[in-house]
Amino acid sequence: MSSNFSSPFLAKSPFNNDERKQAEQDPDSSNAVAAWQQFKQDYMVRKFKGNDERLGPITPEQNKDEYDREKLEFYFNTDENKMKLIPTDDAEIRDENFVNNLKRFQIAPEDKNQQ
Repeated sequence: MSSNFSSPFLAKSPFNNDERKQAEQDPDSSNAVAAWQQFKQDYMVRKFKGNDERLGPITPEQNKDEYDREKLEFYFNTDENKMKLIPTDDAEIRDENFVNNLKRFQIAPEDKNQQ
């Protein structure tokens, strides 16, 4: 079945062409692409460490580095249509069974330069 669904966020998708084609046909995937882009943007626009002026200014490079470190702690929840923390155990180790059951578009883009 062909879909006319299109998203402006797909033009600069962090995913490869096959994943981009899937996103054009799957609203959950398209929503995930948009959510990941917004998630990154929220980091990149910060002017202060911790978004708190008292902690001092932050550079775009520091914002990007922090995003690259912290994006691995999140996934896109298709039921709630938002970013959520990946469940962890008491030692803050990711629940790999949970992660393995996620679709590719739900987890952070792997290539630091793509997203």
